[in-house]
Amino acid sequence: MLPVNPSIKTSVLTTTNDDTHIIDQLLDETHHLALIQAKFENEKHNRSFFDGFSDLEMIYYYVHQRKDIQTSKQRKQSTKMEYIRELIQFYKYLKQSEDFIRNDVEIYHETSLLKNLKQRHIEAYQQWLSTYQYGQKKQVYRVTTLSRKLVILKSFFRFLFDSNYIQEALYTRILDAKITKDDLPNRDLEESEVKALLDFYKSNILKSTLIKLLATTGMRIRELSEAKWGNISKDTNGYWLQIIGKGNKKREVKILHHVYLDLCRLRDRRGLSNQISKTDSSPLFPNKMNLHYSFKYLSNFVVDMVKSSNLPFVTERNDTNNISPHFFRHHYACRSIEKGASIYQVSRSLGHESIQTTELYLSKMMNRNQHASNVWDEEEY
Repeated sequence: MLPVNPSIKTSVLTTTNDDTHIIDQLLDETHHLALIQAKFENEKHNRSFFDGFSDLEMIYYYVHQRKDIQTSKQRKQSTKMEYIRELIQFYKYLKQSEDFIRNDVEIYHETSLLKNLKQRHIEAYQQWLSTYQYGQKKQVYRVTTLSRKLVILKSFFRFLFDSNYIQEALYTRILDAKITKDDLPNRDLEESEVKALLDFYKSNILKSTLIKLLATTGMRIRELSEAKWGNISKDTNGYWLQIIGKGNKKREVKILHHVYLDLCRLRDRRGLSNQISKTDSSPLFPNKMNLHYSFKYLSNFVVDMVKSSNLPFVTERNDTNNISPHFFRHHYACRSIEKGASIYQVSRSLGHESIQTTELYLSKMMNRNQHASNVWDEEEY
């Protein structure tokens, strides 16, 4: 049997409070082949597929497992990073609870923490997660954050059970954190507020173009940061940009003519061609080095840009509700409905898998539009 890569060890988690080292190891795709070979050897010798695998090797295999024969449809590096961070948070909790778990089970597996877990341990973690306070402001997680964490954890435990690594279907004990309209932060951004930002930054081609792109396309900041100029095309209806959204799903967004011209001006300053060509792999929205912005940098850039304007609608908000790029996505959804688009058109344009997600975006506006008081005369009484 080929040895399972020895460089990934459970004990790494106990050596430092800094997660960087273990995250780097779990992101390193060069270990994947050794684990696949070990799995094949187990199968050949009629052993359990994951016999001899450590807990962290199971995390590694889960994160890097292939979901589709096409390489382009595998998990993105950023998605893998998100999964690893969430699972490492859970595993560190287990390491800190190791002595308790050891004394709490009848038979303790020395080589694996995951194999010792019972329903009560999963429920205790969920209780801890729901009350955990993070950051300098000691805030508890929002429902949207809890939902994401629990979805990843449930998927991982289903993988462990289906792989016969653990014997109990613990994923069935992981609760849902259902998101309602009341759980979503206030992300209202009025047309007048977007226009105020554009007026404030009208002499800055970079910032004004960025605002226009976000407000008029509904793109996610990651989609914008990864978009390529070569994915622009033109037809009788105007300019279209093909982007890759969540789950590596492709869709098109329309680039309004005046926004396209601003993009061309920005690219002129960067010394890049504005000729539409499928072979042009340069970024749609390039940085000073004519490379793609990282989506996290660009997201923080938008937050700081809006905050620095000190416009009244910005300063009236509290510090915990920064105006992020996602506000512009909500703005696009609401303005599209106001201009006559159907909720189905908006849902498709935003790349939502479910129309219920779109309804959450629009709930406040739709409630107002459908309010009974709208039939009253303004001069009544």
